[in-house]
Amino acid sequence: MVPSQVVQAQDDRGWRVLSQVARTPGTPGTPEAPLVLRLPAGARVAAMANVGGASTDADVVFYNPGMLQQARGVTVSVQRYGSQATTGSYASVQSVGSFAVAVGAQLLDYRTTMPSDYVAAVRNGAPPLADGGGVHASSSAFTISVAGTMGGVRVGTAVKYVEDRIAAGRDGGAAFDVGVSRPLGFATLAVAVQNIGPGLTVANMPGRLPTRLTIGYGGGLFPLSASWDIGLQTQVAVERDGFVRPAGGVELAYVPIEGVAVVVRQGLRLPRERDEPLVTGGLGVTVDRWSLDYAVEPMRGGRPVSHRLGLRIR
Repeated sequence: MVPSQVVQAQDDRGWRVLSQVARTPGTPGTPEAPLVLRLPAGARVAAMANVGGASTDADVVFYNPGMLQQARGVTVSVQRYGSQATTGSYASVQSVGSFAVAVGAQLLDYRTTMPSDYVAAVRNGAPPLADGGGVHASSSAFTISVAGTMGGVRVGTAVKYVEDRIAAGRDGGAAFDVGVSRPLGFATLAVAVQNIGPGLTVANMPGRLPTRLTIGYGGGLFPLSASWDIGLQTQVAVERDGFVRPAGGVELAYVPIEGVAVVVRQGLRLPRERDEPLVTGGLGVTVDRWSLDYAVEPMRGGRPVSHRLGLRIR
């Protein structure tokens, strides 16, 4: 085999082994939508297998509103799936008295070959986004969140307006998140229930929200030595249909001088869909309050690699 074929074979074998610990996804039925809620919402978390429930960046509003009191600043990022689809996000967190208030937006623009089959267009998640087609489609979510502290536990809630469009068909509605977090040991334990609410119906075909329970543990970077820091994010998500999805990510930072860091990131997850990548990765550069991040998702099934670029301001 050539090297690329060897990597593909190893990736496929890993997917088959890991799938034995969870219910096999991908069976026909009611899809989980809007599609944008199933995609990464930031470049740093995308590099670490989309694990964001215990993050301290502004885009944690998309993962766990219970973490907002530890988050500050602004994040913005854009991701491409080949030449056929683009998704992006924006998030901002501010302190208002004893509360943290956040706003966020997630947008996806893509093309599909399924003008009348909403189920087929969204069921398989991110991998088919690079396939394209002759029909324009979009997916969006707009979030407002508030968080505070109760009895030593950080508590947050979020309300969203979500929408899917395929050709002339569209539907939108409300969704809700709740989350809690508290320090535990050297990091933070975070729990969230996301995307609670009624589903959408597009082209007379129903979809249900991608409701999930996520338990995560992680934190920021911790010093290893005078010039090296390390960070870890782990989580287990139980999705609406019972699929159990473990994932984790690690980041290693070289700090040549105070306020400057070069970061390498790696993530590992149980793929939900057959052509999702098992492994993700990325890089980051931080100078004072500014961070530039890059993430890569090597989609399988002969599809092009997906790239995400993001900016964080703390």
